[in-house]
Amino acid sequence: MQLDVVKDWARAKAYLEKAMDKAFYVSFATVGADGVPTVTPIGSLVLNDDQTGFYMERFPRSIPANAAHNPNFCLLAENMKLRSAIKEFRNGGWGGLRLFGTLGEKREASAAEIGRIRDRLPFGHFKRGGGLLLANTVYVRDLSFRRAEALVAHFDRSSQTFTIL
Repeated sequence: MQLDVVKDWARAKAYLEKAMDKAFYVSFATVGADGVPTVTPIGSLVLNDDQTGFYMERFPRSIPANAAHNPNFCLLAENMKLRSAIKEFRNGGWGGLRLFGTLGEKREASAAEIGRIRDRLPFGHFKRGGGLLLANTVYVRDLSFRRAEALVAHFDRSSQTFTIL
């Protein structure tokens, strides 16, 4: 189901943040110069209120290489628990969310952004996990979202089956 990325942003952002809390990461797809897609898990994604966001670019290898060739991306967040997804579908909710956008340049993170990354990561406040991860210079890459699609389903009560739309 196509969404209006501006009008529906608050709901999309809330869904995405809830999904990341449950699954720890989103699946982030880019395409390389050879035309081959690559999907990378990103756990440090932080969303802003204006259809933008950023993530910490410390571990991903394919995203920077692919961004040099093609700045477009798609990320997928989904409700990973089957029982929760069925409940969402039955109540007309979303079982997943795809966001499409453009990658910005890699840049040094501000102190405020490092704080937001620390808050996002479940181990961000612990010395061994988050302290080491965020101890050195932190680089982020900006994201600009231009399209959103919700994964919804039709539930046929008579046959007890779902059709993903």
